[in-house]
Amino acid sequence: MTPRTLLAVAITTIVCLSDGRAVTPQQEPSRLEIAGQERSPSKWRSYVERCLSTLIAHGRDHYGPVKSPLLMAVIDSRTLTSPEEPELFASLIRLEEGRLHRRGERGSNPWYDQATIRSLYRMSELTGNAEYRKAADAYLAYFLKHCRKRRDDQNVYHNGMPAWGTHIYWDCYRDRPGGDLDGAGPHEILVYHPEWAQMQRLDAKRVREIVDGIWNWHIVDKKTGQHNRHDDARAGCDFAFSGGSFVLAFAFMHRASKEAAFLDRALLVANWHWQHRDRKTGLVPDAPSTGARYDAKHCMTCVTGPFASQLLRAYEISGERRLFDMAASYIKAYDAHGWDEKRGSYHGMLALDGTPVGGGLELDRTGKPIPGQTRKDQSNYGAWAPSGLVDIWRTAIYSYEFPLVAAQAAVYAYELSKSGGHAGDPALLRTANRWARAIGNDLPPRTGRRWKRELEEAMPAAAKTGGTYAENYGRAISFYVHLARATGETKHLAQAESLAQEAVTKLFRNGLFCGHPAKPYYESTSGVGILLYALLELDSPAESLRGAF
Repeated sequence: MTPRTLLAVAITTIVCLSDGRAVTPQQEPSRLEIAGQERSPSKWRSYVERCLSTLIAHGRDHYGPVKSPLLMAVIDSRTLTSPEEPELFASLIRLEEGRLHRRGERGSNPWYDQATIRSLYRMSELTGNAEYRKAADAYLAYFLKHCRKRRDDQNVYHNGMPAWGTHIYWDCYRDRPGGDLDGAGPHEILVYHPEWAQMQRLDAKRVREIVDGIWNWHIVDKKTGQHNRHDDARAGCDFAFSGGSFVLAFAFMHRASKEAAFLDRALLVANWHWQHRDRKTGLVPDAPSTGARYDAKHCMTCVTGPFASQLLRAYEISGERRLFDMAASYIKAYDAHGWDEKRGSYHGMLALDGTPVGGGLELDRTGKPIPGQTRKDQSNYGAWAPSGLVDIWRTAIYSYEFPLVAAQAAVYAYELSKSGGHAGDPALLRTANRWARAIGNDLPPRTGRRWKRELEEAMPAAAKTGGTYAENYGRAISFYVHLARATGETKHLAQAESLAQEAVTKLFRNGLFCGHPAKPYYESTSGVGILLYALLELDSPAESLRGAF
C-alpha cells in the first residue's frame, strides 16, 4: 500500500455535541478501509509491540520489598534489568543543571510514561490483546493508590500530591518517594499530556484530589490566576508549560464533573499569560512574574510548543473556544515575528516587541558570540536563553526550547481550526509548512548545536553514532504524519517513514528502544514513550489520532 493510497481518504471534521464538548477525530478515531481492503499491520507496529511486550515481561518493578506493576524509568537493554546505579553517560547534560533526580534512577516516574501508557491502550485496541490494557490499568491504579508524598506539617511540600514529575518519582528499591530532597521535593508537572480520562476511570476520587491539590497548592492567586510550577502555595516561577498543565487538568475535571467552577479555573489560569501579552505583537512572556529575568521579557518556543499544545488539548476536551483562540494567537504571533525566510527557520527567542535575540550563534554573558556553539557555564541562568535560530534536535529535556513541539502544535491547531466543517485556518497551515522546511533544512537528526561539546565530552560515542534522542525522533515522525494528512502531500509521510527507519536502526536493541543511539539504556526521560506512540501513528496514518505529546 503506497503513501499516496493511504492519503486518499476523507478526513473527518470536528463536531460538537449538544453539551458543547468538542469531539474530534483525535478522541474518536474511526476504523478506515482503504481501497476496499483492511489495512494490514505495519512493521512499525511490530517494533512497538515487541518493545511493549518486553517492558511488561522485564521492565516492571521487581525490586525492593514490594513488587508492583510500575514501569522502571531506566532499563539496561543488555540485561533487561534496571540497575541500581546506572552509568551516567550524558545524563547531567540532558537533565540540566545537575538534576539527576529527573532520571528516576532505581524507580518509576509515571509523568514521563504517559505516552507509553497511551501506546499500551492503543496496542490493545489494535491487536485485541487485553494484556496491554491490563498492564496500563495496573500501572495507573497502583500509582494512584500508593505513589504520593507524605501529608504532614514537617515539610512545606508534604501535602499528599503525587510522586511524579520533574523533581520526585517513586523509588522502587525503597518503596517510597525519591528524588529531590530525598523524595520530599516539589510536585512539578509540565510539557506532557497526561491520560486523565484513563486515571479517572480507574480512581475518580484520587484524580479529584490531585486536581483539587493543583488548585490549592499551585494557583497562588485565586483572583488573577498567577501560578507557581512548585506546590508550595507561594509565588514562584509561573512557567507557561506548567501553567498549561494546570489548565489541562482543570479542563478535564470540568468535563468529568460537569462543574462550571473547573472551567472557570482553567480560563483563569490561561488568562494569566494572556493578560501579559504585548498588545501590538501578540507575543507573550514565558514567565511574567520572574521580574528582571529574561523569561519575563521574551517569548520562546516553550510558549508556542508545550503551552499552546496544552491549551489546544484543553479546548479539545472542554469545547471552550477561548482556549483555542489563545493558542492560535501565540502560534501566529511567533510566526509573524520569528520566521527567518532567508535562512529557512525560526528564531529561538524574541523580545516582546518582536526583535529576535542573537544572530545565529549562542551568546556569552557579555553578549559576544561563543565559538563552537557551546555553553559551558550552566550555573549562569542566562546560559539557557535560546539565542539565534532554533536548535531542532535539542539535547536539554526542558530549558526554553521546544521547536519540534511547536511544529506539532502548529499542525494540531490547524486540524482543530477545521471544526464545524470549516476549511481550516491557512495561517496555521502556513506555519506548519514552515516548520517542515525548518526541520528539513536540519536533517539528518544529530546532536543539537547547543550543548554539543558538553554532550560529546560526556558521551564520546555520540560523535560516532550520530542520531538524536528518542523523543526527537518521535515528535518529528508524529508531526510529519499529521502534516501529510493536513496537506495530502505524500512527501511528508515518506519523511516520517525515513525518520522511523533511522530510529529503529539506531535505537532498537534486544526488544527495547534505547533513549539515545550512544547509550544502552531504555530511559523514560529520553522520550521513548513519545517514539512508541508516534510509530503507532505511522502505523495508522489515515486515522486522526491525538498526536505524540
